[in-house]
Amino acid sequence: MSVTLVLLPIALAAAAAAGGVGALGAVTTAKGNARTDSGPAPEVRVRTRMKDSTLLADALAALGATGVEVSRTRVTAEVDGVALTLTLTEDEVWEAHVESLDGRDVTVASATELLQRLDAEYAAGVQQAVAEKIRLRAESSGFDLVSETRDADDTVTMVLNVRTGA
Repeated sequence: MSVTLVLLPIALAAAAAAGGVGALGAVTTAKGNARTDSGPAPEVRVRTRMKDSTLLADALAALGATGVEVSRTRVTAEVDGVALTLTLTEDEVWEAHVESLDGRDVTVASATELLQRLDAEYAAGVQQAVAEKIRLRAESSGFDLVSETRDADDTVTMVLNVRTGA
């Protein structure tokens, strides 16, 4: 069995949720949760911040994925006994297809949980990339990095001072 998930950019998902579609904080619709062998795979729409295929690959690696292959519009990997294929549609929306590799059923819940873990790893990667850009650009932009702390939940807090005369 397999499940297909459509990963909506956060702004689109917020608009859909306002229209009365949303639940799970991320899942916005599901078709055919009880799949028959002849019916289509369940489809779930999931809100996401994921855009960059390279950061997606890094997030998959952090989840322990193997066989990761990346292009601008497609990312494939094996993770937790499933084959995950992320494809960027013409509308710039990621679609994720999750298919079992070990004979176990892939459910909407298990596919959604995998994508939520991937999204969390992706967010951590984005935070690291942004923090690195701030560190690299602070001085040339007229700032001094006074302190940097990381909380238990991996939140990074940076204190910058504006240089006199900057």
